[in-house]
Amino acid sequence: MTVMPHVVVLSARRVPSCRRWLALGVLALGVLSGCQGAPTAPDVLDVESPQARHARRAAEHAVKPQETVGSGAARIGLITALMAPSGETARERDIRDGASLAVDEVGGGQLSLLVENTDGSTQQVQDAAKRLASQNVALVALSVPDVPVSTLRQGLGSARAPLLVLRGNGAERSAGTFAFVSDRIDSAVEGASYALASGRKRLVALLPSDVSAAERQRLDRGLAGYGIKPALVAVTGTTAFSSDAAAKAKLKDIDAVLLLGSEGGEVGALSQLKANGYLKPNAMVIGSSGWTNAAYKRPEFAGSQLCLFGPENGSRMTSRFLDRYERAASADAAYGFDVIALAAGIVRTHGENAISHESLLSPNGFVGATAAFRFATDGSVRRTCAIYQVTNGSVKLLDPAPRSF
Repeated sequence: MTVMPHVVVLSARRVPSCRRWLALGVLALGVLSGCQGAPTAPDVLDVESPQARHARRAAEHAVKPQETVGSGAARIGLITALMAPSGETARERDIRDGASLAVDEVGGGQLSLLVENTDGSTQQVQDAAKRLASQNVALVALSVPDVPVSTLRQGLGSARAPLLVLRGNGAERSAGTFAFVSDRIDSAVEGASYALASGRKRLVALLPSDVSAAERQRLDRGLAGYGIKPALVAVTGTTAFSSDAAAKAKLKDIDAVLLLGSEGGEVGALSQLKANGYLKPNAMVIGSSGWTNAAYKRPEFAGSQLCLFGPENGSRMTSRFLDRYERAASADAAYGFDVIALAAGIVRTHGENAISHESLLSPNGFVGATAAFRFATDGSVRRTCAIYQVTNGSVKLLDPAPRSF
């Protein structure tokens, strides 16, 4: 990416009065119509090199133990592990930066973001929670990956602030706690629902060997919620799709194949289904967010469709994030952004004191950088997703994520 040099225009008191009306483009060209004499040294524009600009921006966004962004009355807390002994991770940095950006972009001057950057230890997270509780935060978000949620609850004490945990729906979660990250199971369920809406009614689900029992249960519940009953659910690498009469009777006219993973026996299983004539000519192959980038280059997966969560390229959020931080916005950056977007939506609609467990359970949900999302009564999160198609070794947007449920 080429970074344009930063141009600093001198203040009006240093510019002769006969030049004040000139446009910046005229200054840059050096056309000083009607003015006498050549510019003196102080009048020359200062040009900041790309290296200097990068160093300046790095200093502006340097990690501190406590940070406050914004000055609104509604206070939102965020606890990170950005000061871990091993150094900051891209995930933690993106979450913090996405949340900071959102205060300016959607906060409307009504929010303050109080960031507690810890080393990720139980003690520091608990201490951070106590400080946030003493400042009467309305909502607390936790991006630290491994600390038990109970630790944070102990630190918050009697504070009634709802807790958003930037972990998946399958992670440990205490009562009154909301998950905030969508994973491969969520992606597979939403992808299968898209196939159903496209007229595909007979689906085979192929699971990788590393799928856990809890993930399998979540997948079954999610598919059942859409009225989807797979003709077969099998673990790749352990199931052979033979051409015997029993298999043919069970797998006749399959029009959708759900592949949760992409790195195990998925290619072989898909090839067997095709070779034995079990798939309709227009059968849809549905991937998940668990696929690796390498899968996009496999010819067997060409034309597959995936439900992916995260910001869509070219959106206002991605443009502003790139402009401010000089890197592309990831899904983690979008999650950080949406913590604030959620709070901003409640405050804008119902007032600065309206953030509560009940208001987070709004059936209409919320809209942010990751499209629409809402919470179930058990604290799990559901998101709409964009459908992408595997094409020429990459993915292209096929159907944007719905902005409502």
